[in-house]
Amino acid sequence: MFIVQLLLALALLGGSDSSNDATSTQLEVNPLQPHPAYSELVLESGLKPFRSELTYKGLEPDYNQFEQAAKILQDKLLESALPPLLSKSGDTGTFDYGGQLKLLKTVPLKQSIEFGPLTIHMMDAQLLEASDIPDDTRKNISILNQEDIGPKITYIKIIYSVENTTDQNIGFYGLNSIHPNTGKPISADRNFMRKPYVYHQYDGVVMDNMGYGLVYTDDPDKLESIELVFNRIYDYDTGETIVEPTSLNIPFTVQK
Repeated sequence: MFIVQLLLALALLGGSDSSNDATSTQLEVNPLQPHPAYSELVLESGLKPFRSELTYKGLEPDYNQFEQAAKILQDKLLESALPPLLSKSGDTGTFDYGGQLKLLKTVPLKQSIEFGPLTIHMMDAQLLEASDIPDDTRKNISILNQEDIGPKITYIKIIYSVENTTDQNIGFYGLNSIHPNTGKPISADRNFMRKPYVYHQYDGVVMDNMGYGLVYTDDPDKLESIELVFNRIYDYDTGETIVEPTSLNIPFTVQK
């Protein structure tokens, strides 16, 4: 079931593939080594505009602008066909929210990392360029990005799954931020691929698939690595911290 769910999520989060003749060497990534995140890398979260899954689902709430934008984009994603993923640098396709898509860089991770009671299954990290973005999509991405975008953007896409391997009731807000080597950090609050609610409770043996689309405004040619910072893992019932914020370094260049 895990494989089926994850493959479905990967297909939904990808773009329609139209591979060109560009060739590229598959980047081999050494085993990822999690380590405690420096406190200055943990950004203050602004998730308050989003309700939790428990208070959102089934209640038909009056959506605020953030929830409305997330729902519209999620509906566009779910309505699109299940295309193959872009897999090589230079591949082109259709942006699932409207417009064209080009894969600039990709890191096929396919690694599982234990974070205390949770296992995070890292799948892919990609740098993509979306162009000819229609006005309605631009409006909704701009709301979630908390900054206006044009008809063409570069963005970082991260795909992973979270699995609780215990019978504990665990709280975890997932990715906190991305810190590119180019210097400008990106808060995960700006995720335009987010759900219209916040899922942060893992009660018993459960799993959830996560996708992040974060607009990247620096020079894409200079992107060599990103550091992912994850929020703390805590006891959902007591609020007690189990695992402090953790970071992973992901290279976009060949490792020596």
